[in-house]
Amino acid sequence: MNIYDERINELRKLMQERETGLYYIPMDDPHGSEYVAAPFRCIEFMSGFTGSAGQLIVTAEGAWLYADGRYYVQAEAQLKGSGIELLKLGSAGVPQPEDFIAEKMKGLLPAAFAFDGNCVNMRLVRKFVSKIAAAAGIEEEKVPVSCGEDLAGRIWKDRPVQTFTKVRLFDVKYSGEETGSKLERVRKKITEETGLENGYELLISSLDDIAWIFNIRADDIPNNPVAYAYAVISPEYAELYAGENVFGKDAAAYLKAQGVRILPYSGDALRRRPAAGAVLADPDRTSCGTCRFYEERGIQIRHIKNPSSAMKAVKNETELRCAKAALLRDSAVLINFMYRLKNKAAAAAPGEILKNDDGSLMSELSADEYLTELRKKDPLFTDLSFPTIAAYGPNAAMMHYQAKPEHFSYIKAEGMLLVDSGAQYEDGTTDITRTFILGRITEEEKKAFSLTAASMLRLMNAKFIRGCTGENLDILAREPMWRQGWDYKCGTGHGVGHVLNVHEGPHAIRWHITDAGATAPLEPGMIVTDEPGVYRDGKFGIRTENELLVREYAKTQDGEFLCFENLTFIPIDLDGISREYLSEEDIENLNIYHKIVRQVMTPYLSDEAACWLEKYTRDI
Repeated sequence: MNIYDERINELRKLMQERETGLYYIPMDDPHGSEYVAAPFRCIEFMSGFTGSAGQLIVTAEGAWLYADGRYYVQAEAQLKGSGIELLKLGSAGVPQPEDFIAEKMKGLLPAAFAFDGNCVNMRLVRKFVSKIAAAAGIEEEKVPVSCGEDLAGRIWKDRPVQTFTKVRLFDVKYSGEETGSKLERVRKKITEETGLENGYELLISSLDDIAWIFNIRADDIPNNPVAYAYAVISPEYAELYAGENVFGKDAAAYLKAQGVRILPYSGDALRRRPAAGAVLADPDRTSCGTCRFYEERGIQIRHIKNPSSAMKAVKNETELRCAKAALLRDSAVLINFMYRLKNKAAAAAPGEILKNDDGSLMSELSADEYLTELRKKDPLFTDLSFPTIAAYGPNAAMMHYQAKPEHFSYIKAEGMLLVDSGAQYEDGTTDITRTFILGRITEEEKKAFSLTAASMLRLMNAKFIRGCTGENLDILAREPMWRQGWDYKCGTGHGVGHVLNVHEGPHAIRWHITDAGATAPLEPGMIVTDEPGVYRDGKFGIRTENELLVREYAKTQDGEFLCFENLTFIPIDLDGISREYLSEEDIENLNIYHKIVRQVMTPYLSDEAACWLEKYTRDI
């Protein structure tokens, strides 16, 4: 029995005492954050799984972890010996979590379905309850639900303390809009959508929305410059619940001048006196515990999407100017990284481990460190936008692989190195992936590399009618893969925040519609990634990623048409390209892209690097 067996058994004892049939643990916090800080990583504590997304399900008879395609290989390795079974989300024959839970609960009733209500949103709970009721043939109101206790937290004796960092104002020279203006836009949108002009309170838990509305940034969540906070917006006032002593005098004075009251942070901040009017909340971004507080008092929460989510997705002119500048500088960083890496590979004998500048052996860890040091030279650098993925050879088959001091690979003059990385600058957030050829690769790898490049460029060059969502466009990138009977178990692209979360909705590019519904239509001013790939367990992983800006293309008698403006200017490694697998249009797309990269980036490079870039952006 290992430590995770022991913890699961401790949990089962607590479940038995509370007449709980099934306990559900998400990788989540009270704010629905994508990246979860240490105090809320209950799945990692209970199972050893360190991925950014997962769902742990425990009954008296078994324990299961759901992980998506990004984490299949990683989860299998980390769960080994734990007694927890991996369920591969999206794989054939694997039921959806809500169906799995419903089937298990059907045989466990009247024991309760339980979870920490602070860390599960209301929409998800309603889906679970609906499925359980249908499976058991009972009314939803009769499903026993217990959401008041964090049982994993009862076991976690040395749990890290939630920490609050200093809050800094996000200067209007980067945001382009004052807080007071944003608050008025939110209020106007609420009136448009609900008809309410007075007598309501909008509850907000999501940290990215709060950071955007109030023009604040902090470092409470790893790699996401946000502050732990809650907010309430009414027609008459705006309240911001934040950590003790996190605001300096300037920030506090600014918010007061913008009509904002600052109050103490608490998990109960949104569980207020019964409001005289309507209570509004986004069920995808508000905890079950908060919603139940009002329901138990006979006050129904009116569900709406946070208006700010769509507003911040469409960048204003200031945000776009800043984002473009940040991406140009970041592209130069990646070109310099590629220049050094390719030269190191060319200087080594085939199959030899590459050497760092100091003569030490190059590894995934040292490659990551070197790239980070390059970024830190930028005076506007503040942090990485996510932990860098530097994955050599078979490690790249794990989409979110993380090299660790206890587990990493050295980099040789053969095969491929995938680097997915990004930065937080004071003026923008970046996300870029390139796969570098370091020597001999197989024909299978060359085919996969060539088709990945073709897929990325086909989507980048798309023209589409206004109103299209990412679901409409995904096939442009995925079709070259599907033609081969291949698929990548993730979306093709995601929105990117402005000095905020690197993954940001409500828009995305993917082929399927989730339970939450279709993604938002693409609108001019939105930034989205374009990142197809090929992954083969135990062999290799390839991904090529650029950021794109949605912009207007043309107006005709048939409607308004949009297109993408490319924002990333880094070569696609020609050593991995074979014309055999590309159409003439693909070859033209690649040559045009490389010509633009050469023209745009040469002024940012040294003479030596510019000369090298000339070679790696040549026509093929």
